[in-house]
Formats: sequence, C-alpha cells, structure tokens
Amino acid sequence: MASRGAANLVPQTEGLRVKPRVFLPAVVSAVLLWAAFFPLNLGPLAFVALVPWLTLVRAPVGHCRRYSAAYLGGVVFFTLATQWVRVAHPMMYLSWLGLALVMPLFWLGALVIIRALDRRGLPLALAVPVGWVALEYARMHFPTGFPFLALVGAYQMIGFGWYFLGYTQHEFLPLAQIADCGGVYAVSWVVAAINGALTDMALRSDAVRKWLRWPTAADDAARATEDSTEPQSHQPGSRPALTVALPQRPPRWVVNGSLVGSVVLLLASVAYGTMRLAHAPFAAGPRVAAIQGNVPQGEKMARGGTLQQQYSRVFAAAYRLTPDLIIWPETCYWEDWFERAAGINPDEVPPRVRRLIDEADWQFRRRWSVAILYGLNGHEWDGEKLWKYNSALLVGPDIPEPLRYDKMHLVPFGEYVPLGEQLPFMKIFTPYKHDYSCRPGQRWTRFPLRTPTGSSFTFGCLICYEDSDTYLARQYVAREPVDFLVNISNDGWFDGTEEHEQHLAICRFRAIETRRAVVRSVNMGISAVIDPDGRVIAWPHPVDSHGRLSDHQPTPWSGSKSMEGVVLAQVPIDTRVSYYAAWGDWVPALCWALALGGGLVGGVNRFRPK
Repeated sequence: MASRGAANLVPQTEGLRVKPRVFLPAVVSAVLLWAAFFPLNLGPLAFVALVPWLTLVRAPVGHCRRYSAAYLGGVVFFTLATQWVRVAHPMMYLSWLGLALVMPLFWLGALVIIRALDRRGLPLALAVPVGWVALEYARMHFPTGFPFLALVGAYQMIGFGWYFLGYTQHEFLPLAQIADCGGVYAVSWVVAAINGALTDMALRSDAVRKWLRWPTAADDAARATEDSTEPQSHQPGSRPALTVALPQRPPRWVVNGSLVGSVVLLLASVAYGTMRLAHAPFAAGPRVAAIQGNVPQGEKMARGGTLQQQYSRVFAAAYRLTPDLIIWPETCYWEDWFERAAGINPDEVPPRVRRLIDEADWQFRRRWSVAILYGLNGHEWDGEKLWKYNSALLVGPDIPEPLRYDKMHLVPFGEYVPLGEQLPFMKIFTPYKHDYSCRPGQRWTRFPLRTPTGSSFTFGCLICYEDSDTYLARQYVAREPVDFLVNISNDGWFDGTEEHEQHLAICRFRAIETRRAVVRSVNMGISAVIDPDGRVIAWPHPVDSHGRLSDHQPTPWSGSKSMEGVVLAQVPIDTRVSYYAAWGDWVPALCWALALGGGLVGGVNRFRPK
C-alpha cells in the first residue's frame, strides 16, 4: 500500500500534457519570505511564505527540475535578503555572490529530508519543521562551528545564523517567548508547521492543482477508469514510456488533523508566551549609557579626525549624564590595548612590545569616575608572538586591573582569511590591504560592575555578530549567570541599509533565550536596550555638534540609525530561569534524530524482501 506522501507512476505522455509549474512557485516563495524580513518587516507572511516552495515536495517532476527549482528559490531569496553585504566594500560583492549561491544548498538539504519523511507517511505539518529546523541549525554552525567538534580538536565558531524563520516573529512577542524553551529554533518550528499544514490543505484544492498544472479530481477519475480498462503493454524490445510520480491527495482526515494540530501548537505557544509576559516589574539594575556615532567605515578605518571628534563628543555627552557604565561600540576607540599573557616574565618581553604595553597602561588607567567598556583592538604577547584580538576592555574606579573579553566568533574575510596561510590568494577577497587577522578568544569573561549605591552586578559581552550565535550567548547564563548582556558592534560597514534593523531584531531573541536584558552600542546604529522579554525599551537620543543631548527622540528603528546619539536607561534585571540555557539545542537535535531515523527506516524498507 502506498503511504500518504507516495504517488502513482503513470506514463508521462498520458498523465501530464503540460509540464507542471515548479520554478514560478519557488520564486513566489522566495519573494514572500524576503518580505517577511526587513526592510518590509511583514512578519505574518512567514506563516504562508513557504507554501508555494513546498509544493516541490510532491510535484510530479523528475529530480533535476525539482531540485533546480528549489535551488532557484533559495538563490532569489538570499540574493534579495543579503544584498546589504555588497555595500560594505567593492570586494564584498563576492561575499554577496557567495552567500546567494551557497546558502540555498541548505534549502536543498531541507527538501531532501522533508521528502524522505513525506514518503514515510508523515504529514507535512511535521515533516517540514523537522527538515527546515535541522538545516537552520546546520547553517548556523557549518562547517566547523558544531560544538561537538571540540572533542576532535576541529572546532572553530563559524556559520551564518541570519534569516531563520523564527526571526520573522520578533514583534509577535507572545509567540517569541517560547525561545526561552527551545531557542529561536522553537519559533521556527511553529512557523514551519503552519506552512506544512497549509501546504497539505492547498494540495487538496483543484484550483491550486490546476494552477500548478497538476492532475485535478476529474483527471484522477478519468485516469482510474483508463487504468482499469486498458492494460499496459509494450512491444518486445521497445523502451517503456518515461514515467513520473503523480501526487496522490492526502486523506482529508490527515489534512484536517494536521491543520488542527498546528493551530493548537500555535495557540499553546502563544498561551505560554502570554503567561511568561505576565510577571512583576523587573528589578532596577545599573544606569548605563550606550554611545553611538555615525562614522562611515572608510573614515573609521583611517582612525583619523572624524572618528575621534565624533566619539569624543558623544562620550562627553554620556559622561555628563553620570551613568554607572558607559559603553563604546566595537573597535570605535582609536587607541589599542597591549598586555602580556599571564605567566610571562616582564623581563622577557621585547623592548618594542614592552613600550607599547607601558603606553597602553598609562592611557587606560586614567581615573574616570564611572566604569567604561571600550570597544578596541586588543594585543597580547604570549612569549613568542604579539596576537591581535577584537576586544572589549573594562576600566573603572572599582576595577584594579583592566579586564578584557576577546571576540570568539570571528567573521571570515572580515576578521581572518580562511586558509590564509595555505592559500595566500584568498586575501584578494578581503576589504583590507594589510594583515588584519585576529585570533579568536577563549574565555567567556564576566565583567563586574559596582554602582555608587553599593549594588554589584555582572555582565557578559557579545561583539558584533556574536549576538546571532545562539550557542555563544547562552553560555553566559548556563554556567555562572550574569545579570545582563552587552552587544557592541560596528554596523558602519552597511551604511544605513536594512542590515541595521535586522541585526536588532535578531538580538531580541538572545534576550528572550537567556532571560537577560541586552544593551547595544552600535556605530551607525541601532543602539538600544532590550528587556528580558524582548521588548526594545530605550532608543538613542541625538547629540548635537556641541555635545548636548537633545530632548527630541527620533522615530524608533529606521529613525534611530545613521545618527550620533546616546541611549540612557536603567537596565532591567531578571532572575527567571532560562530552560533553553539549561537544555541547549534540543529542538534541532530532535529534528536530526527524526530525520536520520526516517532515513534509516527508509533504508531498511528498501532492502526488505518483498
């Protein structure tokens, strides 16, 4: 007996008189899904965006057309969604091209898994989230960012964790709250399940099948009559007619059950989120000031007058507000920090390096009355080499020795050249003319902060796109929980594009997943304070050319980028437990277990005696 997702094989010339549509539905899905993200930010579209593309699961075509169409849909989506990458530098057009051509391969992997589970008889409401979420996780960590690779010494944080289905729901806060159980992957699961259920329902419709150029109910009835009255025969030595799979209609009870189950899942998720949002007011934490300049990347790289003048001005404006902590964006302080590694004898440090260390020590030990977190280049002498890091450095009146966090998740070509020593020509794909490679950090530094009232807090730092790494952020609450998180970033590379809004939307999920507020300080924006429920509660106030803070506040989101400003807010403190921090990536692990289990069952059935 054929399974629900199976199909009958009939002669192509008899079953299909025109080729089914596969490329147009794939492109329609790509455009709909793109519209669900910024710049349009039409999040509800995500619940239906995949439906046209998912018709490829059962389309009566050969593998070549099926997977070509699936790949085309991915190319169109990633070409539209990541076009902001090209703005950074002329060489970044190659990065844009690479993303547009490589990322769709994960869509193909998802389609392979979904089809395999569909053949096992699973409804699309289950098969789609399993396949889609499994490949979202793979894309987040591919190729060497999977934590289990640490066991064999092959682990290095990498991956592209943008444009997950779940991120489309950053404004649907009651649904987004389930991220504290399963991360953004749990939200992606719910959105994918609705898409799968709607696809099953759509494929029962004659109108949809007619538009797709699939057989309708009348065609099915006529074919059944022909099959019962005209036996198939072939002349000796002749080639059989080319056959393709004509999709069966899933039973109505399966379709209805899948739709009801998906809606119940959505409602249950929203109910859970509503419950999590109904809590007492957060405790008041330290008073922080996150500064934001508007320095284009070319001028920032020159580290000249524009960078110093702007950030001196906004820093002075923040300092006059007497906060407990002032936060600088990533690498926006123009002086570098130098130190020797622990255990290194000062007498064994070369004179040139010793001089740099002494100068940095004098520069950063100036006695400010508030704590300051600088975003800068850090350097460390390990006895043989002076290593460079992308760092955050904390200094302050109650901090005897400056404390440093070094970025762990480095950006390929932006902060290091993959296989640079083995393949020197790879350097032509970078936006730099000099050797700029950074070394990844190794420690989740927990910065201490003491306020004038005597209260003590700790916080962790995420630099640049580290706030898109679900694994990295939760380490700050999985072990020794910090009180809040800080994200410092330089989005000046992308000069006012939708990257700024999308980056902030992604960061909202790190707050929910960890149940910790996130303070963002970003060159060119969007700086903000996000509470532990994912709400953006503070935006920048502009700073004028005289360093005065304006009472006028621009429109949030797009109005808060490409400006000089200061975000001043009391950090909300949450003590709730994050289940996601404790359980980790159990949702994608479950997806891969089901995917591999489905493949194993299929392999056993294939070799079972008939």
